Amino acid sequence: MLKVKPPEGYPPEEGRYVRGNDYSPVAVCVILDTFDFAIPPELNELVMVSVDLGAALSGMLQTENIGLEKMICNIVANPNIRYIVLCGRESAGHLPGESLLALKENGVTETKQIVGTRAPTPHLYNIPLELIERFNQQIVSVINLLCQPGEKDTKVPGLSPEVIKKAVGSCYQEESVLFMGYRLHDIGAYPEPAMCYKIASKLTRSQEDILQPGKSKLNMGFMLHKLLPKTDCKRCGKPTCLAFAIGLAKGKSRLEECPILDQPEFAANRQALAKLLE
Repeated sequence: MLKVKPPEGYPPEEGRYVRGNDYSPVAVCVILDTFDFAIPPELNELVMVSVDLGAALSGMLQTENIGLEKMICNIVANPNIRYIVLCGRESAGHLPGESLLALKENGVTETKQIVGTRAPTPHLYNIPLELIERFNQQIVSVINLLCQPGEKDTKVPGLSPEVIKKAVGSCYQEESVLFMGYRLHDIGAYPEPAMCYKIASKLTRSQEDILQPGKSKLNMGFMLHKLLPKTDCKRCGKPTCLAFAIGLAKGKSRLEECPILDQPEFAANRQALAKLLE
């Protein structure tokens, strides 16, 4: 069975991940549906149990654009990685899980927009088409264990450490095994050299360019919405909490207009919102 040593400089992109067994056939992608300073412990546990069991890379994906680009760069730099286990909860604002699945299923347009996703900004501007095509050829399957947004039950497959362990272990088998509808085994490294590419253009492009002109406020609104009560009570004068969040992003609404944020259980959310709005 062909296995190769990853090149010097692997993994090329920094991020919220842990490096494990370089010769492993599987990487684990945990969707991060909160902000960096409020990562739930159950998501950290999924990352750690995956790498402890032998995943090549195990980390978190937060966005459907730059985050996905960085993941692609790290995976194509290691031809041994042939599977991705997708788990955690989908992020209702960015839909990075849906974007990853759509990328594998449908690819991208000539302008590097992911086909078939509802994500607000599914654009892979900072990496060449060759890298995207190589990613889709190298990855045999994305094992989809993704939960619905807001799921709390750690017994469901996408949040269960035991199920994630089984998924990673199944990819290691010499003989084909059936795991939740997927036929899995270690098929060896992709038979072409590693592509070690480091994103540089993200340092020179403005954030608004990356997010697509005219959409940065909307994208910020989705982020703020994650921290709101989501009661849609209309007491702020807006029809929904999402409308209020977009108003905050545009500077047309104020936190004081949401009376529910004054309740003690939302104190941390209000503080986080205030920090983001600074």
